[in-house]
Amino acid sequence: MKKIFFLMSIILLSSCASIFTSSRQNIVFTGDEGTKIYDTSTNLKLAEIDEDQTANISVKKKMNDKQFLIKKEGKEPKAVIIESSFNNVALWNLLFWPGFLIDLATGQMNKYDNTTINLKY
Repeated sequence: MKKIFFLMSIILLSSCASIFTSSRQNIVFTGDEGTKIYDTSTNLKLAEIDEDQTANISVKKKMNDKQFLIKKEGKEPKAVIIESSFNNVALWNLLFWPGFLIDLATGQMNKYDNTTINLKY
């Protein structure tokens, strides 16, 4: 009985975007060595571009656009915005409509479009 209840709860509480996509998305920044990337909402340093001129950041998907602050010594700070868009995998939720609510709550209904950002000054 417990197995049946467990399987039913998994089926009822899952949604397509939650099953097929991750709740996080990797963003690759390319640019000059020493460029620092900050999250504007928390003002925390997320990464620094190293000698291979790249930095990878894993970002939690949300409905809102994500904004980063880019700082390099001797240069003016600049803001970079990554736009959020609809994740087409969520359309499978038409087969089971409560899945839309789950994907909406977890943020997996969206994805970030531009996953490679060039930060050359």
